[in-house]
Amino acid sequence: MQIQLLQGTRSPILECIGLIVDLNDALTIVAASYELNTNRVLLRDRQLPEEFFELQNRFAGEFIQKLVNYRITVACVFDVGRSFSERFGEYIGEAKRGRQFRSFADESEAVDWLEEQ
Repeated sequence: MQIQLLQGTRSPILECIGLIVDLNDALTIVAASYELNTNRVLLRDRQLPEEFFELQNRFAGEFIQKLVNYRITVACVFDVGRSFSERFGEYIGEAKRGRQFRSFADESEAVDWLEEQ
């Protein structure tokens, strides 16, 4: 997995530019956040493994919880054209109001929110 600072932002925000393949990638994000002195991360659904979208296997909850435990603020952009299970859709809906993890349909809104944190 590759991580870099998102360009063109007022505050430092990490972005994952490679694929997330397992739960240990959360710790890679945490390490990068310390190295690059930021606690803000932007994720995109296309970088997440299919396991993330299947709530019964707990990947999404465990992955996000690892980040939140280290006080990482996470914005995840989910493509509105992509179909999700009903339960995952509910999860995304609930995450639209989160304080440390929030879901967005628009990347610019996600970046704006992260910059405010």
